Amino acid sequence: MAYLALIVEDVVIKKWELTEEVIIIGRANDCDIQIDDQSVSSKHARLVVEADPYFDGASSIFVEDLRSTNGTELNGKKVARERLSDQDMIKIGFNEFRFVGNDKKSLEDTAVIVS
Repeated sequence: MAYLALIVEDVVIKKWELTEEVIIIGRANDCDIQIDDQSVSSKHARLVVEADPYFDGASSIFVEDLRSTNGTELNGKKVARERLSDQDMIKIGFNEFRFVGNDKKSLEDTAVIVS
């Protein structure tokens, strides 16, 4: 299962399994991942799980900024919407999260070649 880990000084403080199709991150009480930090907008960003059109049963996870005041960074670059890869770092306000993906499929596992 893919998850998001809150990182402080290279230590995992908390983990959230990504089990829903849409996960809202922000300061508001009704967010799926609530961050108590004034640098975070009430509805700051979201993670969206979408079916992969190329591999049956596989999915991709995207991070989307929700027009937040301070923006959302992926690996040090501000983004509006971007596909996540294993070990990507997401910065929301002063908080850093590591995305840990679960799709570790090799081409041998996903391709069938018939001669």
